[in-house]
Amino acid sequence: MPTHPTPADLLKARRFLNQYLAPTPMYRSAGFSETLGLELHVKYENFQPIRSFKVRGGLYTMSLLDEAQRARGVTTASTGNHGQGIAYGGGVMGVPVTVVVPHGTPEVKSDAIRRLGAELVVHGETIADGFARSREIAEETGMVYIEDGEDFGLMAGAGTIGLEIVEDMPDADAVVLPVGGGNLIAGVGTAIKATHPDVRLIGVQASNAPSVYRSWQEGRTVTTATCDTFAGGLATTYPGGLAFDVLKDLVDEMHLVTEEEMKQAIPVVLEHTGFIAEGAAAAVFALCMREAASWRGRRVAALFSGGNLGMDGVREMVRTLNERNPAKHPTT
Repeated sequence: MPTHPTPADLLKARRFLNQYLAPTPMYRSAGFSETLGLELHVKYENFQPIRSFKVRGGLYTMSLLDEAQRARGVTTASTGNHGQGIAYGGGVMGVPVTVVVPHGTPEVKSDAIRRLGAELVVHGETIADGFARSREIAEETGMVYIEDGEDFGLMAGAGTIGLEIVEDMPDADAVVLPVGGGNLIAGVGTAIKATHPDVRLIGVQASNAPSVYRSWQEGRTVTTATCDTFAGGLATTYPGGLAFDVLKDLVDEMHLVTEEEMKQAIPVVLEHTGFIAEGAAAAVFALCMREAASWRGRRVAALFSGGNLGMDGVREMVRTLNERNPAKHPTT
């Protein structure tokens, strides 16, 4: 099996996934386009059965396991959505799954992992702690260890998003994606750059979790001491090795957004799309809002990567709105 998925591998992944998942919609946002002064089209991965793009990679990588590996089962670590994707894929393919999540993982994600049939282990404070514990479980039990950012199938599955974007919007000037460990932007970049090399591939990370941003700038893997962000999909202290090998040559721009910028974007996204964005998805729109003046007139594809914010996040969003403008947003 090749180390990095090729465009042909992405087409193979798409053929498999089309048996189980419908392509997600992509629509022009009239509200965002008018207010930002650019043509913004939204790719709605929150329409997936787990409300996140992670189902693509989770399902596809499970399909690549041989019979003996499926019998042994799979263990992985996650801040939520990746774990759901692996659990979903395990359910479809009949593979036992154990997912390690750090303390503080939103209940909406932890509960979803359990409901999808996986065993949930809560361990450590960061995803790095989860990786370590998941590797231990693999050694103790013989389960197959899968790490986001280090897995061929996960990258190939995520890359199918890029195939759909260029079909729906072949004249895009830029594609904006959230970046955690880097698997998503590596896979999507592989798909897009193969046929549309002039499309600018733009990544966005949380300023509190800038490992891939710094790694991309310096051209080497950089590990950060912490990743203290509410955006679980962005909360990693280092880039995936396989992912970074790919993205370092494909990504045109990398940006950081603050916690406040992401939180401010969530109600704006709700107003213009009708959907609640989780932190990683909000980061994409926060960047579009901040960079609108410099991107004026461009045709931009923005990935709505996931919608698993949870009720605690919704309550915080409402509370923030009330504090900023109590007259406009009364509590009763």
